[in-house]
Amino acid sequence: MTRTGGASSHLDILSGHEEDHDRKHERESMYVTIQEAARRCGVSDKTIQRAIRAGILPARYPLPNRCEIAVSDLDTSMPGHVQTATKQHLAEQVSRHVQAEMEQRVAALEQRIQQLEHLVIEVLTEPPIPKRQNRAKARERTTGPLPKQFVSLLAFARHHNVAESKVRTHADTGLLPAKRGEWTDADGAVITLALDAKGRAAFHQLYHGVPPFLECSQCPHSYLDSVSGQG
Repeated sequence: MTRTGGASSHLDILSGHEEDHDRKHERESMYVTIQEAARRCGVSDKTIQRAIRAGILPARYPLPNRCEIAVSDLDTSMPGHVQTATKQHLAEQVSRHVQAEMEQRVAALEQRIQQLEHLVIEVLTEPPIPKRQNRAKARERTTGPLPKQFVSLLAFARHHNVAESKVRTHADTGLLPAKRGEWTDADGAVITLALDAKGRAAFHQLYHGVPPFLECSQCPHSYLDSVSGQG
């Protein structure tokens, strides 16, 4: 009787270990969607997505439009439960990743500012224009129909999705080399600020790559640009 009871107890223990092993194996092989993972972790879907992109949280893609995360990567104690420390660790990892992205963007903007500063210095330190070019410049009309080698600055800015107030300010400060006059376009509208080929090239150099700038079919514009319209 004692032997039978001992054997039964031993079998119960082995059976319990096997059940624990089966539950652990089932938990490790179980996958959930991003939405379910967010619910279990108590965070937003975007937080889970950022964690996946940052390489913090492993994921698989059984279908092109379906992302799955292993429960074992979310649950460290029991199925359906995520410890507070785990959630805090995940949030901290995502926060560091977002901060790193912001620092990279700031560094890129600082580099862009330096490039613009160098451009301004180059424009301000250009060698004097030869006298022959000065005579040609003196013949440029400042009234009448808009010369065919010119394009309206404001129309050019709208075509490239740059704010008119910005280009006016840069033209007034000399950052953007614009021609001044009082011409009329084909529709009879008065044009007071225009760009020649050099001005269009400077415009592209100054604003391209800075949202919400839009490239046109003739970008980048060069000093030899002979566009007579808006690009």
